[in-house]
Amino acid sequence: MKRTVHSNFSLRAIGSISIAFCTLGVLSAQSKELNIPSLSQASLTPTIEHVKFFSPESEQSSKKIARNGILVRYKDASATILVAHGYMCDKFDVGFLRNMFPQGKYNFLTFDFRAHGEDTQGQSCTLGRDEALDVITAAKFIKNHPALKGKPLYAYAFSMGAVATIEAQAKDSTLFDALILDCPFDSTENILKQCVDNLKFSIFGYEFTVPGKSILQKYAFHPYVQSLIKILLQAVKKIPQKKIETNVFPLSPVQSIVKVSVPCFFIHCKQDEKVSIAAIKSVYAGASGPKMLWLTNGRNHYDSYFYNPEGYIEKVSQFLDQVGVGKWKNAKEQRIIEDTDDLARIRKIS
Repeated sequence: MKRTVHSNFSLRAIGSISIAFCTLGVLSAQSKELNIPSLSQASLTPTIEHVKFFSPESEQSSKKIARNGILVRYKDASATILVAHGYMCDKFDVGFLRNMFPQGKYNFLTFDFRAHGEDTQGQSCTLGRDEALDVITAAKFIKNHPALKGKPLYAYAFSMGAVATIEAQAKDSTLFDALILDCPFDSTENILKQCVDNLKFSIFGYEFTVPGKSILQKYAFHPYVQSLIKILLQAVKKIPQKKIETNVFPLSPVQSIVKVSVPCFFIHCKQDEKVSIAAIKSVYAGASGPKMLWLTNGRNHYDSYFYNPEGYIEKVSQFLDQVGVGKWKNAKEQRIIEDTDDLARIRKIS
């Protein structure tokens, strides 16, 4: 496995570094009173590794395909987070997610799924089926890394990445200690149908639905139909569209999640145009371990973070903190949180 290591490299912008140093000063001043050990500068300085690992091309093939990743690790990190991106994203697009967490607390691995990012020749995206093999390989890479082995491993995954992570954990229950799953779909059949349902076109400001939807839905797995609707599957609207070779197969995360018993935190936008509330609730209901579902006021697919970053960071961090101290172990622990409608809240305040 190839590793290129860069030391003493800061991931934060200058302003963020200043804030971190100011915070460090406050922590240091309060450490005697609270008996909290002061964080050393060395523990806040990341080591960056550009890594390469090799995933099976498919479950039936002995051929391997190279996947590239960026491993960010800290001297005193308590755990590692594997970040699994969505459709049409790559490891660089999701680098900002590292900033959700306190610097130095976690290590991170972001990587390219097959057909995404670097080394894509001859590869196809399967919207989660074969990407599960990439997740398994990435997780095992972390577990065998000399500086990371033995530490808890969490997954933060969204959209296609969340589906691939569910499939991976269902295949190997030893991979992760907890999962954060933002907007996974319940089945490829349903998400393709949902995308077809949302097909519209506009002429002179007037919006029309596309005729022949029933035919498109019937042949949703046909390559010609997939080439038409794959643009609608893009996980993050803020990221420019990329040419991704795509070949979608029938897949049912709602059935696979039954085999997942580790703590799961599901996040979903109530206005998600790709995955319905009924779909995410069915996935949540199927998880066999302790679980929580947060229904947010996000405006579209994978928008919870962008819509309310402060609340998002707080809830995600709190969940991992609780997992880290031994909570969320009872399979009977289940919780659904739904955000109050913004307009209703505004009316109440006024």
